[in-house]
Amino acid sequence: MKIHLKLLLLTASAGLGACSLLPLAGEPVAHNVSVGGDSYVLKQITESTWTASPRGSQKILAATADSTAALRQAVEQTSGCKVTDSDYSRQGRQFDAQVICGGLPN
Repeated sequence: MKIHLKLLLLTASAGLGACSLLPLAGEPVAHNVSVGGDSYVLKQITESTWTASPRGSQKILAATADSTAALRQAVEQTSGCKVTDSDYSRQGRQFDAQVICGGLPN
């Protein structure tokens, strides 16, 4: 009886651990991308807003023309949409992009 209870508890805890790896309902899906040799996490926050944050750090992002263009391109490739506007938030620790999807004029 004790062995069965231990096995049941072990199985239940393993199942709960696996569930915690999945995003919760309504939580944005994280996309890991590399931009200029740095790792970023891209997330869709709303239908028209995506963010990029450095993976595993809270460093201030370089807001140069080249890095902005590279982050915009990463958002476009990941989202499949066109970036229409972008800026830096959270004291320069996050890149925010506004996108438009589908129905783009030629």
